[in-house]
Amino acid sequence: MKYIYLILFVGALGTSQAQTFEEQFSPIRQKLEKWDPIRGAWLALSMLAMSEHKAIPDRTFPEDFTPYEMLTMVPMSDRKDMESMIQQSRLPNGSFSTSQWNVIDVLFSHSFCNQVIGRSFGDPHLKSFDEATYSFQTVGEFVLAKSEKSQFEVQTRQRAQSDNFSLNAAVAMNVAGDRVCYYASTKPDNLNSNLRLNGMPVQLQGRTYFLPNGGVIRFEGRNYTVSWPTGEMLIFDVRSSNEFGFVNTTVHVFACDAGSFQGLLGNANGIADDDFQGRNMDRQRPAYMAFSTFGNSSLQQASNIAEKEYLAFLAKDFAEDWRVTPQTTLFDYAPGTSTDYYTDRSFPRVHLTVADMNPTQRDNARARCQAMGIPAAEMGGCIFDQGYLNIGPNQVPSPNKPIPTETVLGTINKPALHTNQYVFPEENLAPSGANNPLPIQQQKPSLNREENPSVSKPETESRFDAPPTKPSVSVPSHVVPVNPVRPNTPAAPTALPAKPAHTPVPATPIKPSIPSVKSGKG
Repeated sequence: MKYIYLILFVGALGTSQAQTFEEQFSPIRQKLEKWDPIRGAWLALSMLAMSEHKAIPDRTFPEDFTPYEMLTMVPMSDRKDMESMIQQSRLPNGSFSTSQWNVIDVLFSHSFCNQVIGRSFGDPHLKSFDEATYSFQTVGEFVLAKSEKSQFEVQTRQRAQSDNFSLNAAVAMNVAGDRVCYYASTKPDNLNSNLRLNGMPVQLQGRTYFLPNGGVIRFEGRNYTVSWPTGEMLIFDVRSSNEFGFVNTTVHVFACDAGSFQGLLGNANGIADDDFQGRNMDRQRPAYMAFSTFGNSSLQQASNIAEKEYLAFLAKDFAEDWRVTPQTTLFDYAPGTSTDYYTDRSFPRVHLTVADMNPTQRDNARARCQAMGIPAAEMGGCIFDQGYLNIGPNQVPSPNKPIPTETVLGTINKPALHTNQYVFPEENLAPSGANNPLPIQQQKPSLNREENPSVSKPETESRFDAPPTKPSVSVPSHVVPVNPVRPNTPAAPTALPAKPAHTPVPATPIKPSIPSVKSGKG
């Protein structure tokens, strides 16, 4: 009988904990609603949904903001007051729902925090969050960046361009539980769209698309910007080399999450030397080395030898630590293929550096990179791309996101749906003269779903030509199907996709020895 009472008590305590979290969050919700009755109410409900890893509510205002972007619009003084409330709730005598408060705490801390960036561009060259720069001529699928604090992960697929050069042929993301993929080449099926959401093909029509769990996708020029609800961001632009499609990626994360990241772009702790520590901590790892291939000829030769040996280490040991597996991959695959299909551990055949170019080739490439304003930290990669593959310089793209100091939120007369199917109607905005940050589409569909359950999609240009507003398939960060063929993946082509142009050659990895060469700046 005592055990029965104990079980009932524990069950009642669980209910009390849920109510306690709602009650303790209530002052924050009230403060947000006082700031803006419509936008603040949506933001509060979105926070609650995010804390439970659920889809956020539909937007009822004209802006296309993520929860993080909307939170940055709240005055600094109000945010600091709410952050103090959160810290009080996290005390031992406060909320029992620690995990729920953690999610909301991350969102608030990001609103006060600066961002740092890491990049993978060209064929490809990587610049870590801590500004360690290196070339990564490998073939396969890799974890580019992953957070231990939130549902944030970016993976890249590197495909051979020739025997010695590779490019980012695809990128996959976990955006707060939504799986987003872009295939610049080697799509998993014969459908036209390169962009996939939770395994379903979609096509952007030049406007923002809302992801179920709070992220957004924006498209401008040739740049795609994927924004997480907690503020992280990936910008990738689509390029081509000899009719081979590839992407350059720029990843934005927060400096206040220092040390919580994994992957090819390092841990963002401000120390470049430890960016090459992988999952296997038992392996001997050389310290980060920056190389200079300009100047004294004897130094140039020594640096070139050391650089090639270091590149061999990166392509073998370091690469192996961050290869994805059938259990961790975020990509879609045609039947009969998997991440192993895109892997070639014998690549590259030869490690080439800038010093291997002839002087004229190198000088011409350098002149073009300088003319484009490429910074010194990325000059080596730009010269490499220009000289070997004639790939144009790639500058860091500007983030496409609202700026709080320049954005004026106009008054809203009444809430109305603003979703992938419905556009916020003009009559719900304040009278003329009010400032609204975004242009409003000139259309007035019926927006009440309950009164009009059979309402059809407006005839105006849609944001996507495929899935419903909230696709039914989402992949949490900790659960990825073992089967490499994703659920709800459209019918595959009758033949397997063409195998990458190279043929894997068995090779016995030789552990490189790093000579004692003084590192320089490159």
